[in-house]
Amino acid sequence: MKYVLLALFTLTSFISTAGNHEMASLYSAPAKKKTTGVDLTRLLIGPGFGFGAGYRAFSFNLSPSVAYCLTEDFHVGITLGFNYYQEAYDYNNFLNGQLETYKYKIPAYSASVFARYIFFDRMIVGIEPEINNTKLISSNYTYNPSTGKIIENSKRLTVPSVLIGGGYSQRISNFGYTYLMAMYDVVQNPNARYYQTLDFRFGIMIPIQNK
Repeated sequence: MKYVLLALFTLTSFISTAGNHEMASLYSAPAKKKTTGVDLTRLLIGPGFGFGAGYRAFSFNLSPSVAYCLTEDFHVGITLGFNYYQEAYDYNNFLNGQLETYKYKIPAYSASVFARYIFFDRMIVGIEPEINNTKLISSNYTYNPSTGKIIENSKRLTVPSVLIGGGYSQRISNFGYTYLMAMYDVVQNPNARYYQTLDFRFGIMIPIQNK
């Protein structure tokens, strides 16, 4: 009888030890990380915005960007933009001779792709093909014969641009950076907002996830 009890005690101890070992393995096993095809530490966002004001005029723009770092120095991305400009001036209503105000309003939309390269951790160069859809207002105004008010003659126009340029960059992480660039449109469409001028821009590109 004592041999039977001894065998049962040994078997019970073995089962208990094996069970504890499995539970310990279960709790100590490292969780497997899910892997995806995109390294989120290389994904950048840039909350672009701007504002301008002058005598009886103002403008603002929104231009958020998303970029992916192929290397620490070479980045590609896209930008979507909205720009609004408004200016007011006075004219005399030809029916009643009263001074009235006309507001010149131009909303514009844009989409672009870009490639940028940072070298020496200080300098940046880039190229950015862009499509702008803007409101074009004719300078030949007509007047409503019943009210004497200005009738605006306008149309929407799609204008292509290809901007190239460079400037100064400052690292804020392995992939993130700030930049100040001067860009020139090589297409030089007379209806483009970059016609015969340089476009100066400042921005910041922030990683959405740190290492």
